[in-house]
Amino acid sequence: MQQRLKDMDIKRVRKDYPQINYVDSKGVQWIELNRGCLRGCPFCYSDPNFKEFSIPKIESNKVQIIGEGFLYDSRFIYLLETLSKIKFNNKVIYYGFSQGLDYRLFIPFLEVLLSKGRFGLINSKGNWVKGIRLSWDLGLNQSNKLSMILKRLENVNYKLKNIIIFVLTNWKIDYNTCLKKLDQIKKWGVRIDDCTWDTTKKNFIPLYWNVKDYKDFRSKCRKYNQLIAFNGYDPEIKKRENK
Repeated sequence: MQQRLKDMDIKRVRKDYPQINYVDSKGVQWIELNRGCLRGCPFCYSDPNFKEFSIPKIESNKVQIIGEGFLYDSRFIYLLETLSKIKFNNKVIYYGFSQGLDYRLFIPFLEVLLSKGRFGLINSKGNWVKGIRLSWDLGLNQSNKLSMILKRLENVNYKLKNIIIFVLTNWKIDYNTCLKKLDQIKKWGVRIDDCTWDTTKKNFIPLYWNVKDYKDFRSKCRKYNQLIAFNGYDPEIKKRENK
């Protein structure tokens, strides 16, 4: 097993490269409005030298926003309001966040700005849905705050099944605690995305978790997301019956 890393082992290096802005093969424009994150969590490699970029020319009706710390941007209200008013080919723009928003930074009425501005999810096929990504990196003591944010989002017509919560695995939040987080997520009726910490190779590298627990947790998350997507129906049952 690889030697377990200590918090201070993370070396964050400023990433100096041009602002990201391109249109992919599905016609989705990817833009970078900020780079890095000011929180400096011990498990995160995000650049602590937070950098803000101007809004590039919008060249698509679907725009994916890149960046780990969007709500740390000093202009985030201005960005949301300005982007919501832009049109391309005389049609409104639908936006997605590629990263999970830090729910701890939700100010009053932020959910209204997100909803009115058509900020949601753009999936790998280039399709937009009215959902959002949130991050739940730490322990169970944050569940009450997160629950309130979910209610606020639901009140402005975000469907719970289209909300994705990132849960950090292979870190100091242990397997059993993450199972309890999954149980809570099931009660909320939102989806889960397990984010593996420090997998630098294609194969899983055990750090604070072992391989068995990691595979089991991923399997449970996958099955749960299937049940959410198919409204409680298990699509794999029919596959087994047809064999």
